[in-house]
Amino acid sequence: MPTSLTIVCAVDFSDHSKAALRPALAWAGQFSARLIVATVVEPLLASAAAAAYNMNLARDEVLPELREFVRKLGTERGSGVPPYEAVVLTGNPATEIVALAQRERAGLLVIATHGLSGYRKMFLGSTTETVLRHTEVPVLVAPPPEQTPTRQAPPGQDPILVPVDFKSGSVGAVRAAAGVARVFRAPLLLAHVVAPLRGIDRFRAQLDTHNRVQIDRAEQQMQQLVSEAGVKERIEKVVVSGSPAEEISEIAVARGAQLIVMRLRGEGGVLGSRPGSIAYHVLRLTPAMVLALPSDHTHAEWLERL
Repeated sequence: MPTSLTIVCAVDFSDHSKAALRPALAWAGQFSARLIVATVVEPLLASAAAAAYNMNLARDEVLPELREFVRKLGTERGSGVPPYEAVVLTGNPATEIVALAQRERAGLLVIATHGLSGYRKMFLGSTTETVLRHTEVPVLVAPPPEQTPTRQAPPGQDPILVPVDFKSGSVGAVRAAAGVARVFRAPLLLAHVVAPLRGIDRFRAQLDTHNRVQIDRAEQQMQQLVSEAGVKERIEKVVVSGSPAEEISEIAVARGAQLIVMRLRGEGGVLGSRPGSIAYHVLRLTPAMVLALPSDHTHAEWLERL
């Protein structure tokens, strides 16, 4: 386990950002990590503050509120708050948070899928998307509070879901997920979705045969992937046919997975790199947290060493 892991969690004082702060506090404690909780004062507010008195005073006003926000959530958790650093930034939220993670050599970013509108808006869909497209480190994305699963199984009972596409990076994703599974003593559930060929009814038999062959081939590739990854954790493998994002989300719900580990982007991989790709559809659909791994796997190697 790394001895100098830094986690950056971005909040905007909304209930949505509480959904990000909760796992950030838990993971910081679990990994004995340095935790930075940051918020961003947007340009319009920063400009008004600078004209009235001083930019630093604007930060000074927000900083106590940020600390109180963290304290209250710690009280709600009932387990307190581990040591952390509070940081107030000014500028574009996505740009500033990504830059902060780079400056602090963070190993993990934690954000929520959505935030408030208004002058404190942060991590609206477009902002979260920007963070995900430009991050160089793994990002733990927390769903809205209303989507969070109500069932809380004992540690190690819930599987960690790992969608795979057998392309470059799949082995690294499995190894990273295995590292997290070791820490939380959870089983792994590897899933691959075959997009079926569809056609007119007169060719139904041929199409069914083709789709069955594709599933059989995927099952063989799944076994090869596990062997190449060399992981020793409990692993279950599933191959299904259908629409990838919907099937992944349905598997997560059906199996009670509270964490999905998946590649964020790659060379035309099934998880894609653009808005509208499978990764972004999964983020919108699933009630589970998503640990999104960047294309440059160098910054996610610490997960494999857990």
